[in-house]
Amino acid sequence: MFRQILVPLDRSALAEQALGRAAALARAAHATLDVIVVHEPLPFAAYSDVPWHAEQWGYENQYLDTIVQELVSGATIAVSHRVLRGGAVEMICQRAREIDADLIVMTSHGRTGLSRLWLGSVTDGVIRRSGIPVLVLRPVDNRNRHEATHAFSKILVPLDGSPLSADALSSATSLAQCHSARIALLRVVQPIPLIMPDAGLGVAYSAAIPDQKATDELTEEAKQEVAEVARRLRIDTGLEIESFVVVESNVARAIIDFADGHDIDAITMSTHGRGASRLLLGSVADKVLRASGLPLLLHRPIAVAASPATNPVMGQQSPALTSL
Repeated sequence: MFRQILVPLDRSALAEQALGRAAALARAAHATLDVIVVHEPLPFAAYSDVPWHAEQWGYENQYLDTIVQELVSGATIAVSHRVLRGGAVEMICQRAREIDADLIVMTSHGRTGLSRLWLGSVTDGVIRRSGIPVLVLRPVDNRNRHEATHAFSKILVPLDGSPLSADALSSATSLAQCHSARIALLRVVQPIPLIMPDAGLGVAYSAAIPDQKATDELTEEAKQEVAEVARRLRIDTGLEIESFVVVESNVARAIIDFADGHDIDAITMSTHGRGASRLLLGSVADKVLRASGLPLLLHRPIAVAASPATNPVMGQQSPALTSL
């Protein structure tokens, strides 16, 4: 389970909604919380940053002191805090390394306004650069940081048969063990197309229909593979593990529909799937994060370099997550 959980804040009520979830996980896992605020430099006149006085630093520390007192009140949670100065993404990732954190919990949005929109900037940057799992929570209007958070009871883990996607299983089991949650393994099989040439249009413009036999064979193979993963995971963890396979051309929509229909309250998935050309972050994971509304635990596989993800096919940086 988790040992050290990092929670970045920006003094907004939206960002503070991560505190309830992080505290619940810390209590269940007997983990330590580390709460930080990052002061980002703001160029002013000839200065690289607007001058800060001791009382301004004191104000930020007082804010965190209040947060810490609320967290430890009536609960046996060890909490540390720190005010940092620098770029938000860099400081969050650096702090995670310094304290040996194994989980970052943050909301998809922080302060309001386009210039402070977290998803597409800070949260996106942390997901891409962090070497540890990031639990992204969708903030809810009018919810405060004191509001109780229910325990996760059923966690969905989408797999695609690749070792990279399977890397997310370690994060999923750590999350599930906090509250003895069930895990649902899901494999989405995309129909194999059967090209039917049109005499008038040529092969390039031909309509495609599913090759039912080939798709059925792939589906049966996927069922056996996912069932075996579930069997091994039950033995290793003692958790209740189920396996499912669905056939659907739209992978993200299949994941979201499955979650809606099976009482899923959290999704864990790898940021990368079947090879570089099947990069999930910016496509499937992005769509799931934007459309599901569920907490999403994103796991960056160990085999993926800790630099911003690039698409080797196009030679460009993958598109950033867009705002919800």
